[in-house]
Amino acid sequence: MRHRRSLRIPARRFSAGIAALPPTAREALGTDVTAEEASAYNRSRVATATAVALYRSGYALPMRDLDLDDAVHALGFPYSVPSQETRAAIRAALAVLDADYTVTVTR
Repeated sequence: MRHRRSLRIPARRFSAGIAALPPTAREALGTDVTAEEASAYNRSRVATATAVALYRSGYALPMRDLDLDDAVHALGFPYSVPSQETRAAIRAALAVLDADYTVTVTR
């Protein structure tokens, strides 16, 4: 049974012609990148972009797994289901943004 989407994220969707996706591991690290490095980089790439969009949209921890999945999908990342590690990285990045008093949200 599919759940109803519950997040409203007014951030720009990552798609051709609107906003560029953050560079992939190969683009950022070169062709000699290992599979482990590429996986860690790409997980961080998705997590950071998602956490920033959530933070700018007024969301804070705690957040359900389904809400994090919806946020990743809303931004147009090509993953059907983010992994537990990606969700943990999103939560960590969101916690850092929330804890850092120097972060300013402009809309």
